[in-house]
Amino acid sequence: MRRLLTVAALLAVASAARADFGTSLEEGEKESKAKGKLMLVYIWSPTCHVCKGLNEKVWPSLGVQTELENWVAVKMEATEAAKSHYRWKIDDVPQLRVINPEGAEFKTFVRGDIPEGNTDKMLDLLSGARTAWDEELAGRKFMWVASMAEAKAKSKEKQRPMLIFAHDGATPAGELNAKFAQFTDPAISGAAKKFVCVAAGKDVAEVWDKFKPQTVPGFIFLDADGNELHRCGLLDNADLVAAMNIALEKFAATQNIDPAKKLEKDIALWEASLKGQVEQDKCDAAQKLIDAKDPKVVKSLVKGLNDASVKLKDMLIVPILQLDVKNGLLAILALLKTEQNAKLVVKAWDAIGETGDLRAVGPAEDSILDAPSVEISKARVRALGCMKDKSVIDFLIDLPFKFKGKGRGPGGGGGVREEVKRSLNKLTAQDFGEDWAEWKKWWRDNQKAFKFP
Repeated sequence: MRRLLTVAALLAVASAARADFGTSLEEGEKESKAKGKLMLVYIWSPTCHVCKGLNEKVWPSLGVQTELENWVAVKMEATEAAKSHYRWKIDDVPQLRVINPEGAEFKTFVRGDIPEGNTDKMLDLLSGARTAWDEELAGRKFMWVASMAEAKAKSKEKQRPMLIFAHDGATPAGELNAKFAQFTDPAISGAAKKFVCVAAGKDVAEVWDKFKPQTVPGFIFLDADGNELHRCGLLDNADLVAAMNIALEKFAATQNIDPAKKLEKDIALWEASLKGQVEQDKCDAAQKLIDAKDPKVVKSLVKGLNDASVKLKDMLIVPILQLDVKNGLLAILALLKTEQNAKLVVKAWDAIGETGDLRAVGPAEDSILDAPSVEISKARVRALGCMKDKSVIDFLIDLPFKFKGKGRGPGGGGGVREEVKRSLNKLTAQDFGEDWAEWKKWWRDNQKAFKFP
């Protein structure tokens, strides 16, 4: 028993000793760049009870401390963070800002996103951010298939053209991205996602005997049936993107099938992708349906809202509402009942606001001040600012009087009062600032005769 207590004590001491964050933002940026690690900036305040829970329970835990070894961690008080060169607007604390090794902000987690006193959820949040960064890095590189046989099969299956990189064979396929700068340029690697990419050294007789590459290293573009579309050498970045676009245009010209049948085929490809595990395949298939601009695809697209991929849901929300607001709104409102990602929820409410559909008034108003984060409350208020119904003006004018105990941040409620004022300005073309008594008096006097501008 004594030995167990000693081990527990040692773990506690080790955990506490490792709970410190870096000393400064500048040093953190240098270390992040040098080591290629993400930087985590924890913005807090001594008067914040959520911060206290993080400081006492979450950050010192051994599991979280072990995870933080994968990061460059910096701790800043809110007043200091607001003065930093990032010009952060600190409406509320705590906040977690994730900065990539290039010095650009990659993700932001606000109060409603941050698990208070729950180490497991904090581990999920941090490891999820690192995974998202790894996926972004992967998205900046060419994704090579293993062989010509696999390239031909995937080209047929996904109805994409093939990109063959003919090279001297001295460089293994797995090292091509490191050797050729073009293969990690975001513009080129982004264009490459529209192809099935395969590298062919001189040992790949199928390529060298049939197509006889003249420029090595260079590219040969084929359609799904193996017919040549275009070829070029290893050009500079802009010229290479232009050559890839030529191949894509020629490929599109070969797809002379009935539009209805093509749409049917694309829907089948999309629904098949949802059964797989490859996020990029799902996003590519979804984009084909979105590009069709046909309301018929919405019924199929909404199935993607049940996928675990945040990236996929992020790209679906706006098109679903734009293509078919009648059915799309119901799907997005259903998503909002279960979605845990605060950024997706904010995006959804902003997109709903753009529709001005009055069916969203009830869900937007429901428990608006008790939303999981202040950013979500603000997004709901913005959405209401697009809903031209007198009951919405009633609701918004009364809302600031319900902020008792919720007055954190500039303008109260973490900025929600300021958002209420802007929405009222938009709906009424009036401006009484944050003089809510004056708003109430004006509405009482003008409600019956009022017409929306």
